[in-house]
Amino acid sequence: MNDMITIEYFGISPFEIEVIYNTLSKFFPVDEEKILTEESGYVSLLNIEFPTPYDEYFFQSLGFDNWQKIKYLFKEMKRRRGKKAFKITLSFCGISADINSKVDFLLTNEIGPQFEYAIEKIEHAIDSIHQEITNLGSKRQFMIYTYDASAMKWLLSE
Repeated sequence: MNDMITIEYFGISPFEIEVIYNTLSKFFPVDEEKILTEESGYVSLLNIEFPTPYDEYFFQSLGFDNWQKIKYLFKEMKRRRGKKAFKITLSFCGISADINSKVDFLLTNEIGPQFEYAIEKIEHAIDSIHQEITNLGSKRQFMIYTYDASAMKWLLSE
């Protein structure tokens, strides 16, 4: 397993990247790469890949203040871009050391006013997502969660 956080981006301000880099580099080395080609109509794109499982330990080790800082930055990114299309992907290497899979959370401005709520729910969906992934067993190696504004929860994409 790679013990480095990977950040890929385009259309992100130097200040935004600096905040993300400074916050995350306290925990793991950070590999930062600016993407040169734009992806299908997004004005901004941010992919953060964590070398840790999506679990309570991740949020505990990151710390409340640092997670708050990251969430605040995402909310500010949305506010600053208004209705322009952007995408944030948070990737984790599974849910535990026992289950080898990749878990992604995909955030876009398309969920509208519930964007902030979706960010808040990422850390609170651990138990339900762990249960869902455990029930799937080894059937899927790659899971993408998108936020369903009508159901008001993170759902596994098919």
